[in-house]
Amino acid sequence: MRPEYGKNLIVTTSDTLKINLPNPAMIILVGLQGSGKSTFAYRYFAPIEILSMDEFRARMCNDPASQSNSLPARKQLLDMLRQRLRNRVTTVVDSTNLRGDQRAQLLNIATEFGTPTITLVFTASAERCRERINNRASIIRDDVLAQNADLLDQTLREIDNEGHSNVFRLGNEQAESIRFEHAFPDDPDPDRWFEVEQLRPRAWVFRHPADELRRHPAVLAEMRPTWDFIARVAADMALGAQIASTNVQVGAELRVRLPHCLPIHLVARQTGWERKPPHAR
Repeated sequence: MRPEYGKNLIVTTSDTLKINLPNPAMIILVGLQGSGKSTFAYRYFAPIEILSMDEFRARMCNDPASQSNSLPARKQLLDMLRQRLRNRVTTVVDSTNLRGDQRAQLLNIATEFGTPTITLVFTASAERCRERINNRASIIRDDVLAQNADLLDQTLREIDNEGHSNVFRLGNEQAESIRFEHAFPDDPDPDRWFEVEQLRPRAWVFRHPADELRRHPAVLAEMRPTWDFIARVAADMALGAQIASTNVQVGAELRVRLPHCLPIHLVARQTGWERKPPHAR
């Protein structure tokens, strides 16, 4: 028996679909090749939160499309999924997930750890997916895409009765306008949080989940964000939460504490944040 979760996780407005995600949650992506699942995942979630079949295959043989490595790659993906849910962290499963038995396997793992499942079905047609596939020079045979399109039709008929906590069907516009609100973790472990302390001119402390910082658009846009860069983003997040104005007072001094990192001291200058040694005058 799979656990029931309240439907108040979802808020729909006229122009956006906002999903209030519990923490942790498992997000299952379902759709054809070329439907935009991976692009979507990396737009809204930190890379470390995403388990991608393509990446697991690539780690085995340098080829993300190697079908001969699909079974061992999926086994490793499921093993990693179990470990992540055991550690109570939100996880995205990025694969076509068009077969009912594959989705049932994921749901059983979620049930094992009491994790709610938010399933996003990308409804892009085979014709639209073919255009995208051709534009990125991938090779997906027409017969394979047609077979998967039949599986997608079957999925759309059956998925509401499979036991997912919530299922959303996303067309192109909905996938562009969706917004996620992540619940705070109930874990007091300091490694799950970051902290920004303003030392002057007015003392205050801002504490926020570290995963929210990892998902920040500025951090996601960086190929290899440095600790200094992440600290500056954390400072901007803290200032935005503490003051209504976007103007930061020149000379303001902050101390940023990131997980597994020495405190980073920042001073606001006309040109932006400047790092300084903690005891410098």
